[in-house]
Amino acid sequence: MRLLLDTLLSEEHRMARDTARKFSDKELGPIAEEIDEEERFPMEAYRKAGENGFIGSTTPVEYGGGGADLLTQALIKEEFCRVAAGFGMSVNMCTTNFCYFISKYGTEKQRKRYIPPVINGEALAAFCLTEPEAGSDALSIKTTCRNEGDYFRLNGSKTFITNAPIAQYFLVVTRQPSTAGGKGGTLFILERGMDGLSTGKPFKKLGMRCSPTGEVFMDNVMVSAENILGSEGNGFQIMFETLDEERILGAVTSIGIAQACVESAVKYAKERVQFGKPIASFQLVQNMLAEMSTRLEITRQYTYALCPLVDKGVRLTREASIAKYYASIMATKVALDAIQIFGGYGYMREYPVQRYMRDAKLVEIGGGTSEIQKLIIARELLRE
Repeated sequence: MRLLLDTLLSEEHRMARDTARKFSDKELGPIAEEIDEEERFPMEAYRKAGENGFIGSTTPVEYGGGGADLLTQALIKEEFCRVAAGFGMSVNMCTTNFCYFISKYGTEKQRKRYIPPVINGEALAAFCLTEPEAGSDALSIKTTCRNEGDYFRLNGSKTFITNAPIAQYFLVVTRQPSTAGGKGGTLFILERGMDGLSTGKPFKKLGMRCSPTGEVFMDNVMVSAENILGSEGNGFQIMFETLDEERILGAVTSIGIAQACVESAVKYAKERVQFGKPIASFQLVQNMLAEMSTRLEITRQYTYALCPLVDKGVRLTREASIAKYYASIMATKVALDAIQIFGGYGYMREYPVQRYMRDAKLVEIGGGTSEIQKLIIARELLRE
C-alpha cells in the first residue's frame, strides 16, 4: 500500500507520516469507538499531539512550530483521520484556520498569546464563519461589528462551528454595518469568558462525533482594536486566502477514512469464511476491493501532488475543488463497499466500517458542498 507515494516523499516526510501513524494507532486506536459513542473530544490525546509537535507542524519555527510544508500536514492528518476522523478535523481547524492566520496576520502580541497554547495542546480554537442563513453563500453573513470609538460592538450568531462547545479561542468573521459582498469583513479574536460571548450545547451528529460542533452567540460583545486580526475591513480577503489549502486538506480527510475502509475490508475478507473458503477468494469481492483501492490511490496521488504547488503560491482553485469533490464521493463509496463486504456485521455498530461511512458523508457537505465544488470547477473551466 502507498508504495508509489513513498517514492515521492522525502525522508522527513516519511518520518512525519510514520510517527503520526504510530501515534494514531497507540493514542487514538484504543479509544476511537469509545469517543464516537460518547461524542467526546479526547483532550488527553490532543495534549499528547501537541507534545509531539503534530498540531504546530506547519507553524513557523519562531512561534514554536515545526515550520514544515503542507504535505507534512496532509500526511499527519491522513493518519489521524484513518483512525479517528473527527479528531483529525478538530486538530486541522486549530492548525489551518487559526494558527496559520494568527502567525501570518497577527501582531506580535497576538502571536505570543494565542499560538503557544494551541500548538502545545492546551487549548482548542474555532473558526466562526457559518451562520443560520449563510452557509454556502459565505458572504451573506449578518454578524456585525460596530466601531464605537475605543471599542467595537459585536452582535450575531454562528452555527455548525467545529470545536465551538469547548474551544478557548474563537476567530470570528464579522461584517461592518451597511456593507455587502466582499467588502466590510473584519476578523476578531475572542476568548471564552468574555462578556456577551457564549456557546450552545454540542450538536447531535451522524458522524465525526468526537469532534464537537455547535453554535456561538455574541450579544453586545465589546472588544478593542487589539482583538482585530489583520486590518479592519480586510477580513474576507484574509478568509479566502486559504480556500485552496482547506479544500485539499478536506480531501485528505476522505483519503484517511478510505484508507481505513480498505484496510478493514481486506482483513475481514481474508478471515471471513463462507462456502468453505475465505470470501476474499470470490471474484465479486475481489472486484470490490480492486475498485476501492484504485479510487483511493488515484485520489491520494492527485491530492498530494497539489501540496507543493500551494506552498509555491500557485493558484489551484479548480484543482483543489476537484480534489475535494472527488475525494469526498470516493470515500463515501468506498465506505459503503466496505460495509457490503462485511455484510450483516458491517451494519453492526461494534464494527468500525459503519463509523467510517458516517464520518465520510460529512466531507460531501462541510467545507463547501459537493455541489458548490462542481460549480467552482465548471466556472474555472469556462474561464480558461
